[in-house]
Amino acid sequence: MILGGGKAGARSGQATATLDGLLRRAAASRPDAPALADAANRDALIGGAPRTLTWAELDRLVDRLAGRLRELGLQPDTVVATQFPLCTEAVASMLAIARAGLIAAPLPLGWGRREVVAHLKTVGARAILTCGRAGPLDCADMMRFAAAEVFSIRFVLSLGGPSLDGVVPLDDVLADTGGVEPVETVRAGEPAHHVVLVTAEATPQGHVSAARSHAELAAGGLAGFMTLVPDDGAVIAATLAPDSFAGMALQVVPWLMAGCRLIVHPPFAPRVFADLLAADGVTHVVIPAGLAACLAAADAPRVRHALLVARRSSEIAAAQDLRPAGMVIDTLFAAGEAGIVRTLMADGTPAIRAGADSFATSAGQSPVLVETRAGTDGMLELAGAMVPRAAFPPGAERGTTPGWTVDAAGFRAFSQSAAPIKGAGALAIGERAQGIVAVGGRGFSEADIRAAYAEAGGEIAPVIRPDPVLGQRVSGVIGDGRAVMGLAGRLEATGLTMLAVPGGNRRAGPIPFEDTRVKEPAAARDALADTQAALEQLLQVARSAAGR
Repeated sequence: MILGGGKAGARSGQATATLDGLLRRAAASRPDAPALADAANRDALIGGAPRTLTWAELDRLVDRLAGRLRELGLQPDTVVATQFPLCTEAVASMLAIARAGLIAAPLPLGWGRREVVAHLKTVGARAILTCGRAGPLDCADMMRFAAAEVFSIRFVLSLGGPSLDGVVPLDDVLADTGGVEPVETVRAGEPAHHVVLVTAEATPQGHVSAARSHAELAAGGLAGFMTLVPDDGAVIAATLAPDSFAGMALQVVPWLMAGCRLIVHPPFAPRVFADLLAADGVTHVVIPAGLAACLAAADAPRVRHALLVARRSSEIAAAQDLRPAGMVIDTLFAAGEAGIVRTLMADGTPAIRAGADSFATSAGQSPVLVETRAGTDGMLELAGAMVPRAAFPPGAERGTTPGWTVDAAGFRAFSQSAAPIKGAGALAIGERAQGIVAVGGRGFSEADIRAAYAEAGGEIAPVIRPDPVLGQRVSGVIGDGRAVMGLAGRLEATGLTMLAVPGGNRRAGPIPFEDTRVKEPAAARDALADTQAALEQLLQVARSAAGR
């Protein structure tokens, strides 16, 4: 599927590589070299033993999975929704979907049923490919119930999940049995101009689909590659979730371009991540700026380059104070799903680069990967080779629901304020996007959250507060404890995923991130009081039996 009459790919100049082409090149040139590995603590976080693959093994796994998708009758340009934590299956699934000529639509782990169902309907997904568990979330179980509400879904598929009614297990493709029939996809026109990835952009009106071709994704990946500058001997530690443009462009594409080794870490345990850097021989790190403090205390002598991904102006400022010995730090700003921009401090103000940027270190004929400006309404606008220009699915621009739009010059407006800094070639940006609640790097429409509270019939409105780790959190205060629990239950019924109850206890089950709280010592038991209580209970039972 080529959107916009094929013009999108032509904008990127020489960016004609496809994900599958990059994988085949690496597998052919370095078949026995280490390619992809899970973090050592995978089992504790998402279940399953850590997996390590060479380039040849990865190539065969992708062929097996792509072949299975073909056997199910999924035709080229069919949308396949995915939901994975960052693991080897997540990366292999994205590559297999691309090899089969399908379109991947990753679903964020932070979404509840409300967002999942709405997005599946918007993109017209025909299948869902997921895993068993991600922290406390049972992905396959949640997806089968979401699929029941979406008429277009034909299959719910799982890798490594439990046996569930309505879910087709694909665990057999994970076993490397040697020979496999190569999967080839013949595309009309330039293969790099076909859509390969659809991510969800949060706007004040709700989520809209951002569809990218191979060429547009490669343009974003080129920005990451030219920032990290990895070679084939590099070891990249990745922590960004695979459900965003930044997660793919700054981790997966540079790794494919370099043909090096990628170690994927579910971003739930930053202290363990820092401890594993030295053991894994990591040379390059990609990490959210909010978690980058763990690098300062890390004993990682081989790490020579860290790429921090910021989503708030305060994170850009904080990154300037992070200077681990012997480590180069670069900070990029992720403007939602629109694009990735280099950052700087201009006159003490956290800012992003203004104008056209090729990410090149010297003058030349490099394509413009991203261009930024402040719009007439004071909002940030982006254009360039990595920025999508066409709505998805085709024809969505004529619908009544919000869709992806750009102006006549190809600029996409992002709901975050921006103001030029005179003489600095930079734009000062606001702390957060207006009308959007950003929790853990995931954006939600503030209007949608307030609507969910109203639908639940709660006696309070949501209160949006800053959070030092998550960025923001939604909370509220109510007097009666039973009313709190009732409101939490009604909110879950609307599709919101509740982590904790305001004024109450954290939800039962495993905590979905590293628990750094100091454990309180257990209170000493009073043996005499326990005995007296037991005797009083027995006496009460005896009285009841005697009818008194």
